[in-house]
Amino acid sequence: MADPTDRRERINTVRTLGALSTVGFSFVLAVMLGALLGYGLDRLFKFEEYPVFFLIFTLFGIIAGMLNVFRASKKLK
Repeated sequence: MADPTDRRERINTVRTLGALSTVGFSFVLAVMLGALLGYGLDRLFKFEEYPVFFLIFTLFGIIAGMLNVFRASKKLK
């Protein structure tokens, strides 16, 4: 018969792995959304030669992704 403590540890490990994979996905998603929004605005306002909005919104996406990582790490502690 399986030990209940081992089962709880496995469940906690799976939950932690799920939370960490969600954090990674949300970071990538925030950066991608920022970059795509900036790219679209550059094309809309015809800034193709110097992608001002692309750079700004990519930076915003990176910052938002980092905030998501920090918030999630606080929840895991």
